[in-house]
Amino acid sequence: MYVAFITKIIFILKKNQNSPRIQSDFVNNVIFVIKNGFHYKETRSKLIISIALALILLIAYLYFLATGGYENNIFVKFFQTYPFKGSVFVIIILFFTMMYALKKTLDIIVVNDALRRVSEGNLQDDIKLDGSPAIKELAKNINLIKAGYKEILEDGVHNEKLKTELISNVSHDLKTPLTSIINYVNILKNSDITEEEREEYLLILERKSLKLKVLIEDLFEMSKINSGKIKLNRELIDILSLIHQGIGEYSTLYEEKNISFKVTSEEDAVYMELDGKMMSRALENIIINALKYSMSNTRVYINVKIDGDYVNVGVKNIANYEMDFNEYEMFERFARGDKSRNSKVEGSGLGLAITKSIVELHGGEVKIKKEGDMFKIYLMLPINKG
Repeated sequence: MYVAFITKIIFILKKNQNSPRIQSDFVNNVIFVIKNGFHYKETRSKLIISIALALILLIAYLYFLATGGYENNIFVKFFQTYPFKGSVFVIIILFFTMMYALKKTLDIIVVNDALRRVSEGNLQDDIKLDGSPAIKELAKNINLIKAGYKEILEDGVHNEKLKTELISNVSHDLKTPLTSIINYVNILKNSDITEEEREEYLLILERKSLKLKVLIEDLFEMSKINSGKIKLNRELIDILSLIHQGIGEYSTLYEEKNISFKVTSEEDAVYMELDGKMMSRALENIIINALKYSMSNTRVYINVKIDGDYVNVGVKNIANYEMDFNEYEMFERFARGDKSRNSKVEGSGLGLAITKSIVELHGGEVKIKKEGDMFKIYLMLPINKG
């Protein structure tokens, strides 16, 4: 019988080969009850009462064992014949009963306590339970809900910050040209100015108005893309042709900077299922960004490479300013290399954000890297719609 008992213990207690600690569901449950039983007021009194009842029953058993009361009772005879086994049996039964009852109550209390902490805003601590598979699954699901809730809150805070910055930046970028337009309109009302001055002021008004037009169009396009209601008109298009068209159209914008482009690819043409109009806009934004922020008398390198089911477009240039920003920040709306927004380089600051949204609509991804003064942007686009 002792051999059978020891064998059962060996099966219940499993020793971890990688750790000297003995691991057992029963041992873990006992530790859990002892550790938490007195912590919660709901189980504190139950634990004390259970211990008291167990002691009373144990004392009563020992009393009958010592005095020989109820000698004809089969249980008393058994305990008198086998006092050690009987004592162990009584203690184990009492202990198991107490632990089982308290463990079920404690599981519910611990889960409720964790939910209460979540409702109070504590999203840091995970629920840890050693119990039945159902209880463990419940704790796991609550932890997943808590993690999702935490992520939503963090996104909400981040979006609120972006919204505040958006309002501030829009106000700044609208106010500057509007103020100039108002001032020049007032000057034009003056009959004392010469015809030559009038022509000059009209050109300035036209330039400021076009800047406002670009900003408003970018805002509208960003809003339309992010609404999720836009539909891509895909067709088979050579992305190399789109890149060359963009360079040809915009390379003269900053002609005084003497910036040249070098496009390389192992292929003569790379056909993909794209929305030509939107992808042209995405690539044009990158080209214009390179022209604006590249150091004068340098070259912009563009490499197009097929990698499995994807096409990788890499663009790199030497920046004309110190890149003290986080790569992630450059995708934020109204992010610009000049954080003060006072540089002479004009732009809405929405270019890269629009590019990122367009690429993601196509099922692709955009990454930014910086190495010293070298600015790199990578577009990864699926060749086919599927």
